[in-house]
Amino acid sequence: MLRTAVTAAIVVGCLASLAACGNESGATPGDSGKDSASISFAYWGSNEENATIKNMVAAFEKAHPDIDVEANWIQSDYEQKLQTSIAGGDAPTVAAISNTSLPSFFSAFKPVDVDAGAYYSPAVAKAGTVDGTDYAVPFVAKSKVMAVDKTSFTKAGLPVPSATKPLGTQDFVAAAKKMTTGSGSSKVYGSAPLWYDGWLLADGGSYYNADGTKCTMGDAAGVRAAKTVVDSVKPDGFAPTAIAAQGQDMFQWLAQGKVATLPDFGPWNIAKFAALDPSRFALVPMPGRGEPMEVDGLGISRSANAEQTKSAQTFTRFVSTDPAAQNLLASKESALGVPVVKDSLAAFKSAAPQAGLQVFVDAVERAVTTPYVKNKVQIESTFSTALNSRTAIGTGHEDPATVLPQLEAECQKMLDATK
Repeated sequence: MLRTAVTAAIVVGCLASLAACGNESGATPGDSGKDSASISFAYWGSNEENATIKNMVAAFEKAHPDIDVEANWIQSDYEQKLQTSIAGGDAPTVAAISNTSLPSFFSAFKPVDVDAGAYYSPAVAKAGTVDGTDYAVPFVAKSKVMAVDKTSFTKAGLPVPSATKPLGTQDFVAAAKKMTTGSGSSKVYGSAPLWYDGWLLADGGSYYNADGTKCTMGDAAGVRAAKTVVDSVKPDGFAPTAIAAQGQDMFQWLAQGKVATLPDFGPWNIAKFAALDPSRFALVPMPGRGEPMEVDGLGISRSANAEQTKSAQTFTRFVSTDPAAQNLLASKESALGVPVVKDSLAAFKSAAPQAGLQVFVDAVERAVTTPYVKNKVQIESTFSTALNSRTAIGTGHEDPATVLPQLEAECQKMLDATK
């Protein structure tokens, strides 16, 4: 996944005054109006993901030959470049946007109609919602699971984790410790590095309360999650440090037997995983409540004129709900993610039948819906920077039990300032 995080200052710059920055004529620059059915579509991704999306576009144009789609693959700094195009009055008619970034971009998009009944997961159906209004049509889910080396569990006298029932978080920690052996360059770790944001949710915590009005990462669950991450990379811990893991491919470490488990395993790794020996490796649920799920949606530019908007609505509906598009999300060569409609799940699982891809589908269905928070990107970026600089989750040395309540208070000030 090659999505670049938005720089908060850039995002806030123009979106707060979109009417002044946008194209007031309502037409996409360069469009003479002679072919108003034509639309442009901006998205990010790897070479393989680009090929998948182009196949989806081709399927749409075959079904709707009267509408041309100009595919604009942005290979790096996607969100910054998207913001620049919006600010310059050259916004694409349709833009892919992650639900995690939508709160910083929604003012650039028109409200859209989302049929919640079309999706098998409530979290997917709500992914494009900001403050009660839908601004993006969901088209691909990117749930997280855990890849495991079954032989490591067997050698440690542990049962191989279930493909359907998640391990408890403390059970996972105990197993990871037991599977950690050796020292120095020959050390085998029970787990690849844990991601704090993901482990926070897995272990019962959250950034905010249910309605997004209070910061909660400094509570007991937040401190417990931070301590687990910090303890995991101590000399007697069960995961490599950030320095040891820097520049290393944790998937290769799993394949080589250097780590027993690989949490935070996304569907874009399916093709690589399918090449491994299924008698040795398996996909299982993330421990506890699982990790946050990214859902990529499609937003329609506010600057699109009426006929472009109609074409964009046809395109987004097709890509989001038509099996002719959704069936293409995964193949033996590449997987963009998990389909969001039930009729395409069989095609998804058949892309790697020995890999047990149902676990990704289960993760989509179990996913926790996160609340809408204004200035979410800026708040969480500020928090993460401070957490990493002050505690051993990053480069610091302070006790998370002291740091987290302080950062929660700062988070609350920023959150209150948005009201």
